[in-house]
Amino acid sequence: MYLSSLTIRNFRCFDENEHRITFKKGLTVLVGENDSGKSAIMDAIKIVFGTTDLNWHRIETDDFYNEDTAREIEIVCKFEDLTEGEMGAFLECLTYEDVEKKTPCLYLYWKCKYLTTFKPLRPISNISTGKKGIGAAPSAEARELLRTTYLRALRDAYSDMQSGKHSRLSQIMRNTSVVDKGEDKYEEGKDLHSLSLVGIANLSNELLADHPALNSINKEITTILSEQMLLKRDTIKTRLEVTDTNSNNLQKEIALLEKLDLAVDKDACSMQGKVGLGTSNVLSMACELLLHKKAEKDNKSCFLLIEEPEAHIHAQRQLKLIQSLENEAEKSNRQIIITTHSPLLASAVKLNNIVIVKSGDVYSLAEDYTMLESDDYVFLEKYLDATKANLFFARSVVIVEGPGEMLLLPTLAKLLDCSFTDYGVSLVDVRSKGLRRYARIFQRKESQKELDINVACITDRDVMPDCAPRICINEQYTENKNTWPNKSKRVWRAESDYTLEKAKEHLKKIKEKTDGQKVRTFIAGHWTLEYDLAYIGLEYEDMKDILIDALMKVSYVKSNRDENKRKFIELMNSCKTIEEKASHFYSFFTSKKASKADFAQQLAYDLERKYMGKADELKDKIPQYLVKAIKYVTKR
Repeated sequence: MYLSSLTIRNFRCFDENEHRITFKKGLTVLVGENDSGKSAIMDAIKIVFGTTDLNWHRIETDDFYNEDTAREIEIVCKFEDLTEGEMGAFLECLTYEDVEKKTPCLYLYWKCKYLTTFKPLRPISNISTGKKGIGAAPSAEARELLRTTYLRALRDAYSDMQSGKHSRLSQIMRNTSVVDKGEDKYEEGKDLHSLSLVGIANLSNELLADHPALNSINKEITTILSEQMLLKRDTIKTRLEVTDTNSNNLQKEIALLEKLDLAVDKDACSMQGKVGLGTSNVLSMACELLLHKKAEKDNKSCFLLIEEPEAHIHAQRQLKLIQSLENEAEKSNRQIIITTHSPLLASAVKLNNIVIVKSGDVYSLAEDYTMLESDDYVFLEKYLDATKANLFFARSVVIVEGPGEMLLLPTLAKLLDCSFTDYGVSLVDVRSKGLRRYARIFQRKESQKELDINVACITDRDVMPDCAPRICINEQYTENKNTWPNKSKRVWRAESDYTLEKAKEHLKKIKEKTDGQKVRTFIAGHWTLEYDLAYIGLEYEDMKDILIDALMKVSYVKSNRDENKRKFIELMNSCKTIEEKASHFYSFFTSKKASKADFAQQLAYDLERKYMGKADELKDKIPQYLVKAIKYVTKR
């Protein structure tokens, strides 16, 4: 069986409304910023399931929404795909939703409220079953089938693998099927390796109790007593006893296992010194998965909760870990739910398995819930790398289609007092591939349940002025449209190709590709980023100097830069219209004299030197579609 849905009310950051989280078979990854509700979801599961380490979660006042103890916490778990054994264990608790298929499911209702009639106030919880929560509670034996293995965030993985009373390592090992194999009693000539743990304990106790040195010490104690401490007719004789000789077999096993440490064999590897935190984390997870292998052999369902599995683990091991967990979860009767703050892990997981947790609400990215189509999932799983996957953790997102916007926008935002860093904005460059697909990640099929993340998609208009074909493509292409190739034989479009109505339709089609819910499209006012920067900026002397200077720096070596700059300024002055000036400016990129990325980087540096602390001076000298996009994602 697996947990197919979890419904939470009045718990931590989840209010009185029904917050339903759906889970897929196998692996589910909860992503989101701090304090969004990921740990609350994990704790809700732990409370209902119980954990294999038998830890108990005490309900406190801050577990209630807004710390209002007049409310009642409600957590509902739904399980599907029960095995025959599980159906038998929960027989009186099953719900048949689909009468025709006669496939049962299991609902568990856990509720908690404060009793106000006692001082001090105390929380009282109860559990029931059935779709409406009015069925009988499951037996204690049946609930044991639900216990989950839980690895907490910021765990001390090193200590978990060390010896000691109630050590986690001993708990794991005594739940494996091989520890009780072997003979419990040693006989002369028997191979020591054939002994069970109990046999080793019994033999050890016998050898210890009969050791000659210890017996001689005991005799000396008896002698001192009789000669120096006791009266003549007192008859007291001592003997040494091993404390757990009369213990039951389970206690003997536990006592031996609690003496074990899990250590790295340094003779078989290059590791020196104490094991690091990351390796300790990996070792502890390997041990926990040992329990799951036993459950798998017994055809039992098992559950694993891991908070921040990436803790202390370097990038390559993170990828290996998440791929291993995903593969294991897919091929066995095992459900794994993890939380993460790692874009690297999020990028390596199938998009269908990700759930965004945002401000006490949840948004599954499975196909049933987003506007993404099947081929979108295939595309995004191929191109959604770690640099783009940070969008899952952002408060707002800007999606761009090239390196120019990627390098320039953070500086423009900072100069406009809208720093992307300060406002938690993620900037994603999709490099002209799939702007629409990335936008649909944030659009829900249930439009009334919008994902509360402002997303700005910034794109070019891709319509050049009539003078640009001559300046940027071929000098034979004059402003006379008849000199241009047939429309069907060229990939570029100019203003003369559109009537006013067709131009409006062109913009509408661009917006329709990505617009929807909180996703907004911001289109270049004229042609492309670089053209629009020149179109607006060349009208202002100070901005004109910065733009031309940055262009010359990335186009020419220092020795002939001044001469080429003088010629370019003369050309600018000879142009009759701003369209011609901006087209000559943009021709440096179409002719490959300048790199868009290099120009954006140089311009960002120069603008920062000139306009830091002068937002009002700058805002009218740059394209307004960029200003509006920045304001939208920072909610200014």
